[in-house]
Amino acid sequence: MSIHRLPVIGPFDLRHTLAFLDGFPPPSGEQGTAGELRKATRLNGQTVGFVVRQDGQESLACTLHPERALPGAETAELLERLARFLGTRGDLRPFYALAEQDAAFKPVLETMHGFHQPQFLTPYEVACWAILTQRLPNAQALRLKRALTAQAGGEWQGLPAFPEPADLAGLDEAGVQTLVGNGRKARALLEVTRAFAGMSEAELHRQSTDELRGWLLGLYGVGDWSALFILVRGLGRSEALETADGLLSKEVLPAARPVYGDVTPAELGRVAQSYGDQAGQWAIYLRSRPTVTGA
Repeated sequence: MSIHRLPVIGPFDLRHTLAFLDGFPPPSGEQGTAGELRKATRLNGQTVGFVVRQDGQESLACTLHPERALPGAETAELLERLARFLGTRGDLRPFYALAEQDAAFKPVLETMHGFHQPQFLTPYEVACWAILTQRLPNAQALRLKRALTAQAGGEWQGLPAFPEPADLAGLDEAGVQTLVGNGRKARALLEVTRAFAGMSEAELHRQSTDELRGWLLGLYGVGDWSALFILVRGLGRSEALETADGLLSKEVLPAARPVYGDVTPAELGRVAQSYGDQAGQWAIYLRSRPTVTGA
């Protein structure tokens, strides 16, 4: 066991993170959120449990529970993963400065103050989830995700850890199809697994958003919306939301109407334009509001 500090760019309120994760279907049953975050991940062939607590305004306290001692480089790799997962480096201050001028949005800002949207724990996990949810409701996709985890993942104190690409290297398409019950999904999962096995998380994060989008769209089973989901929820590229065709009307409009009233897509588009390069963050807050606030 080792204890570390994760610096944060405030404001940062872990309570909002816990509330979001508690209501977010993909990691259901994989974490504890009662006043602290308890979760597990796979790293280079072993399962590592971790506990995160609020530690003042400038950091989070993180306790690591590896199966075997972690070398310094692996500890740094894991802490980097957790920082990205929790969004600790996201600077909300430019967004908040604009949001203060939006009278309709100010109540959202007040109730969600300090909310940094968490990503999936790894880009590979979100890519697998994007495939599993295609043409399936979340409940069914979650059952398939749990089957993959039980077959190839790990566990810490009863909390399952989703596999890393190397954990699935021994399965062929028939083996994956047995787990997910669909040949197309099995093929797509294997292609994604091989692709992510060939590129480290550090390498992924060094790519530009356009480079990543092109790479993702070249994978079997990954279309425009899956690529967008992976970019935003696995790689933290909220700027991709600003250029996503149809996003305002399909995804943001239903979340925005309780805040802005019966607005049209064009009217909402003008609000989005007023946020400039912070429009992606604005959309995240609107879409996360019911989960975080319980509204």
